[in-house]
Amino acid sequence: MMGTWKTFTPRQKAVTEKAFEALSTLDALTERGEAGGEKPRQIGFSDLFAYVGGPERAMDGELRRALDRDARLRVALDRLLDKVSLYHIPRLAAASSGLVESREGEGFRIRLRPSRSVASQTYVIIELSDPLAEPPKTMFLRAPSNRYGKYPLPAAQDGIIQILADTDSELVKFLGEVDTEVFLS
Repeated sequence: MMGTWKTFTPRQKAVTEKAFEALSTLDALTERGEAGGEKPRQIGFSDLFAYVGGPERAMDGELRRALDRDARLRVALDRLLDKVSLYHIPRLAAASSGLVESREGEGFRIRLRPSRSVASQTYVIIELSDPLAEPPKTMFLRAPSNRYGKYPLPAAQDGIIQILADTDSELVKFLGEVDTEVFLS
């Protein structure tokens, strides 16, 4: 099958999910040692798919450690995010300096605005160019040093999504770094 997740028909998505389940089963069967003892569970593509596909599923320590040590797994996660994302902002130009206050991608813009009422909080504002477009439900961030973050998004109001976050939170720090990639799905 060619195309991206967002262009798949419901039937194509169901077939793809079944293929991932079959690969996961095969991974589980091949994880057993010759003596029949269990090897430590290996993280595979099915784990990445479950992480990306489940809006409320957080990255556990096991997945984080696997991503830290396996470059192929990171590449697979990046490709999966690229396929399922409605919107994407790659790393900013190297000439950018200081903290990033605004990022623009095709069809949307993200702004960081300090709260006027509480100095320790920052608004993350996602503005969709087309207020009638399908709004994203999850924000994924890939920061330098292969750090990933996942954030469920509140419902859009007239094409605008707002999050109030602590200024020193991982979300605000990631978005403020020029090397962070943003995926909205």
